[in-house]
Amino acid sequence: MCISNILDLAHKHWREVNTFGLHLEDLKDLLEVGFTNAFFTFNQRLYWQIQGVFMGYCPSPPAAIIRLSTCELNSLYTDRHYIGNPILKIYSRYVDDGGFIAKTKEEALRVCALIAEADSDRNIKWDVDFPGKGEYTAFLDTEIMITEEGEVRSRYYRKPMNKGITLHYKSHHSESTKTAVARNYYKVAREVSSDTSQREYSLNKVDSILMKNGYRSPRKYDTSSTTRRSGKKKFSDDGKVTACIPYTTKHDANRIRNYIKSRHIPVRPIFTPGKTLKSTLCSSRPLDKTQCTMSNPDLCKVCPLTNMGSCSTKGVVYEVTCGRCSENVKSTYIGENPSQPSI
Repeated sequence: MCISNILDLAHKHWREVNTFGLHLEDLKDLLEVGFTNAFFTFNQRLYWQIQGVFMGYCPSPPAAIIRLSTCELNSLYTDRHYIGNPILKIYSRYVDDGGFIAKTKEEALRVCALIAEADSDRNIKWDVDFPGKGEYTAFLDTEIMITEEGEVRSRYYRKPMNKGITLHYKSHHSESTKTAVARNYYKVAREVSSDTSQREYSLNKVDSILMKNGYRSPRKYDTSSTTRRSGKKKFSDDGKVTACIPYTTKHDANRIRNYIKSRHIPVRPIFTPGKTLKSTLCSSRPLDKTQCTMSNPDLCKVCPLTNMGSCSTKGVVYEVTCGRCSENVKSTYIGENPSQPSI
């Protein structure tokens, strides 16, 4: 059903998107090949997933969103005069987090049941949160409460199991990157807060997160509360080429920026953390370096072609020779693949 929902949506907007010369039948064939051939390994054994869309496949998230959206259209947005389904005035959903306002608990459960019943595969299950009197209910990074007077209050929210880990101040990143991370926290906290008291609560929560990650006096990054100078002109980025440069020290980064600006070089430097000592010495998946993903190197098509005898090696530089060219003129292609090689 998920593939048919995608095809229906594609047919409706076919003239509005760039199809790269593909037809609707071509899209159907690609989706069937991709969604019906989901294989994965677990505990050195190969499995075939036959139900639902699988993680790690790029079309899976939008496919799940389209499927859920179709169920909503067939359940919530129907004509109440003919079917009697409730039409909600407020309904919002982001990926798999939905929120709406119901008068009673029974009405909320009925709305969730309507959406689940619209799924013929019966794969949709909701966990419903019912806030009590004077309690907040969470939606993404915001928690909301409606008072008895009908006033809506909102503030910044983090899940209780969230450890508050973010980019540490002592990490090997440029000062501009750390500043941007801290400013974004305060920006979000201000945007989701409904009034002054809620805003102060949200800002204090951000202060606690940043202080745990080594930021001293973190409130100085809250530039939203101050007026920025409007007379300062920004250096134009039009026509610039992005250059990724490994970050070493703050002094070196400023010297590079000043040199590029003084020479009017059309380059926009972006400083990356580069290869750290931790990434060099530590690995979360050590078996990838020695184990064949098929668990049988004799049957694998990649392992015999590698010098190290493993198809799980990443960052492989490979050379492909054309088998149809004559012996006098051989065409070869040399490339590099950041992921695992496959044939």
